[in-house]
Amino acid sequence: MDTDHQPVSLITGADRGIGLALARRLAGAGHALVLHSNDGPGLERSVAEAGWSERRVLTAAHDVADADAVEAAVAAAVDRFGRVDNLLNVAGVAYRGGVLDTDLEVWEQTLRTNLTGYFLMSRAVLPHMKDAGTGTIVNMSSTWGKRGAPPGAMLAYSVSKFGVEGLTKGLIEEARAWGVKVSSIVLDKVDTGFRDNMRPHVEYGPEQRARMLSAEDVADAAMAVLSSSNRAHPSTIELDAWLWA
Repeated sequence: MDTDHQPVSLITGADRGIGLALARRLAGAGHALVLHSNDGPGLERSVAEAGWSERRVLTAAHDVADADAVEAAVAAAVDRFGRVDNLLNVAGVAYRGGVLDTDLEVWEQTLRTNLTGYFLMSRAVLPHMKDAGTGTIVNMSSTWGKRGAPPGAMLAYSVSKFGVEGLTKGLIEEARAWGVKVSSIVLDKVDTGFRDNMRPHVEYGPEQRARMLSAEDVADAAMAVLSSSNRAHPSTIELDAWLWA
């Protein structure tokens, strides 16, 4: 496949929500897509429903915290398309719970997916970006990665997003010498299926959900990062659900 003039973008958590909205936007902009998800059947359904050409899409079903699977999937992408220009780290989980009622299994799964997964994906693509002298990594973060979670709320999720902010800042300093931009998009109240684990604890009505951000709003912000000039580095975008207040 000739991708000399076609950007190649890798998206995790691409089977639904923000990841799928990003895939649609990037496909419309002419990108070749490398789509990762731990839900293989869901990912294949989403690709089939989108009607994307098999020549322009490569899928991989794996846990983003599985180091061997990550390395193999990125190697397959480079073998197929010749490079990876953009990495968009989206895959994540969230569970309700404070310090006294968060199970260790939930704590570890949240940190593995939301933070270790971002690290492993970044580590896998950066050597290729370094060799190319260019590239962009976009990490999805949260307002709860800038301030602590409320009592009894999503402590593990909040801690993981503080970690994403630290990872992003560290990668910015390390990758700038290679011509690679690293950015975080700090999100507030996005209406996607990501909230499914919260439904036993809190449910929002249609009017409240209409005031939240949409997955498409997040895709707009990511496209702004990817389309920025070589001179400009939007290191952090804070996307507020300003109608919520």
